[in-house]
Amino acid sequence: MKKRLFVTPVCFLLSIFLLSQNNALIKEAEGKLKNNKATISQILTDKKYDAVHSETEFRELIKKYCKSEIISIVTDTIPGRKIKVIGTIKNTDGKPIADALIYLYHTDSRGWYAVDAPHVSMNEGDMRHARLFGYVKTDKNGMFELHTIKPSGYPQSDLPAHIHVHIEASGYQTVVTEFLFDDDERLVGKIRENSIRNKFMISKPEKPELPFVQKFTYSITLQK
Repeated sequence: MKKRLFVTPVCFLLSIFLLSQNNALIKEAEGKLKNNKATISQILTDKKYDAVHSETEFRELIKKYCKSEIISIVTDTIPGRKIKVIGTIKNTDGKPIADALIYLYHTDSRGWYAVDAPHVSMNEGDMRHARLFGYVKTDKNGMFELHTIKPSGYPQSDLPAHIHVHIEASGYQTVVTEFLFDDDERLVGKIRENSIRNKFMISKPEKPELPFVQKFTYSITLQK
């Protein structure tokens, strides 16, 4: 008679442990944001919370507590060229739109959205779970400021580097666009033509101030 072999479900136990640990981290982050003991930037740039960046509950938390402030979304351990991005949101009359909600996400210097892969279940996963992301609101002048690293284009692709940008404001149409970089060697020929046709925003690098190596400015107009 053969003996049955019982294998300890190590993977299952590990997943339960990680889930519990992640839930604890998210609750901790919520407590800090709720009680004004940390800013969105401090949470997003704290290595402690790296593991929960892709979690929906964590991302909704960042969205809930975001406000008009300078936002940083990368920790010091993530390699890449530091850049400053300035955005201005206005209406068709040229007047600034305050309190607009901005959602941004992009790849790292490898062109990867996830820690261990270029994509997270393809495009939909990238949009909902990209590691490098943030939410911020515009100030009374319709402006927002992002501190991050310059992304890279996808590996084994000819698409240029870009920052995905979703903009929502009460009384205006939602805008989904991309911030592109004029000095990107991939942004040439048909690729540039298509980017302009798709109404993506292209900015030339400006003189930066330390610790940033480049600065980019974008202006977006919302329609009612």
